[in-house]
Amino acid sequence: MMDKRETGGHGGDLQAVAAELGVQPEDFCDFSSNINPLGPPPGLCEELQKNLLADLRRYPVPQARVFRDALATFLGIPVERLLIGNGASELIHLLFLWARPQRVAIPFPTFSEYERAAKLAGAEVQRFPLSLETSCLEADKIKKLLTWGDFIVFCNPNNPTGMFYAPEKIREIVREAADKGVTVLVDESFFFLTARSFKELFLGRDYPNLWTAVSLTKLWALPGLRLGVLAGPAEGIKKLTSQGDPWRVNALAQRAGLYCLQQKDYIARSLKMIYRERDYLLKNLGEIKSLKVFPGEANYLLVKGEEKDFSSAALFQYLAAKGILIRNAANFPGLDQRYFRIAVLQRENNRRLLQALKNYFQSTGGGR
Repeated sequence: MMDKRETGGHGGDLQAVAAELGVQPEDFCDFSSNINPLGPPPGLCEELQKNLLADLRRYPVPQARVFRDALATFLGIPVERLLIGNGASELIHLLFLWARPQRVAIPFPTFSEYERAAKLAGAEVQRFPLSLETSCLEADKIKKLLTWGDFIVFCNPNNPTGMFYAPEKIREIVREAADKGVTVLVDESFFFLTARSFKELFLGRDYPNLWTAVSLTKLWALPGLRLGVLAGPAEGIKKLTSQGDPWRVNALAQRAGLYCLQQKDYIARSLKMIYRERDYLLKNLGEIKSLKVFPGEANYLLVKGEEKDFSSAALFQYLAAKGILIRNAANFPGLDQRYFRIAVLQRENNRRLLQALKNYFQSTGGGR
């Protein structure tokens, strides 16, 4: 089953799985991709269609300048400290290739692109463990890594666990890292889907050694367009801007970003629905005795099969054959064949997943 391949192990490769099963990608209910379950803001498709021909015929605005300025105003961040890119992943790779760190400390389990980007840039990687049970950071142990490397990464909330780590702990690490000449990257791609106060954001905080990345793809459900933002010290952003591709963000993505910024109630409606459906999934998954659910704060849940012979790969194949795609989490460092991750979707789809899971465990003798 093509659960990995060209995606680098990420979810969302509907075409590969659909081709293997002989169905159409749109026939899948996709729990493998963690995007806003409401879908793009209403009216976005009409806005893009209205301007499609004009946008196709001319070059995009260099550095996504108009959108960048509007986003800076929206976030209250000086525009000279923002760089817009073709999704957060592209910006993370760009930062590593530009900074060329020698030794990078990366938590596990977490998003695999940090390690891929570090190794592509020629860095040595050392992993440090995160608890699956609590959101506590062992700051003292992490600080010891600052004497080993010159770059450290955090994802907050973390992917795939959904754990949110106290900003004061990360801030403490950022400050000590600055004293030791260590750069810190904080990926906050799912922060806006937690409903936490902007005061807890690191995006745009002015530390000389701090960079932050956010995937706007997740927030606005635009995985096919790709849109992200990198914030950092003004001088570093200036160099990245002057040395990088001025047209990395296509015209349609820029127009979509500008439109989405104007949809004032969209995020509020999204958060209300995500909270309701995450609680619904937590409650009902908890009634399946063969499963353990980790209650993170993001728009996805990490789940562990408790039966001795449970295989997330076998579950993946069973559900895919029924038109449901989950994320087999076995390839996250620190996890194994017992783990999978599911996105929070709308009620009808969540019901469908729950029923399929109950049927699976009943057929294997593990249901309640």
